[in-house]
Amino acid sequence: MNLVNELEELALATRLKRLGERLSADVSQIYKESALDFEARWYLVLELLSRQKQLGITEIAAMLQLSHPAVVQFVDQMTENGLIKTAPDRKDARRRLVSLTPAGKQMHKKMAPLLEVIKEENRKWLAAASADLLQVLTELEQSLDERSMYKRIKVSLIENS
Repeated sequence: MNLVNELEELALATRLKRLGERLSADVSQIYKESALDFEARWYLVLELLSRQKQLGITEIAAMLQLSHPAVVQFVDQMTENGLIKTAPDRKDARRRLVSLTPAGKQMHKKMAPLLEVIKEENRKWLAAASADLLQVLTELEQSLDERSMYKRIKVSLIENS
């Protein structure tokens, strides 16, 4: 018995999270076997900082649409691993500015060939599905941007009471 699959729509968030965790664990294992001390969950922060050079944590969270606590956790972990550094903002001491270290820049370069393989394998995996999953995800995200699941449920509860 697979309760999560059996619950279908009631376990949607769990299934999406589980899928993300599986993909992340597999990619992290590839990094490890490739002698890269890197976790898949850090990739978006690394990529963003390689493009933007220096950002505040709140900006990173907003640009990646991740929670502030998640970004703080990634920044702390990546700092421990020497990939990024933080410095107080000269204009606002409460704000930490985050940027790549030379080791972080080197990691980004080392990962480039591996990322091409990951991208291609993701493309092939997605192409094997019966629907364009990336398009479906975009549509679902846009739909929730227009009306959150909270609002949908709340309205339904009010209408049914």
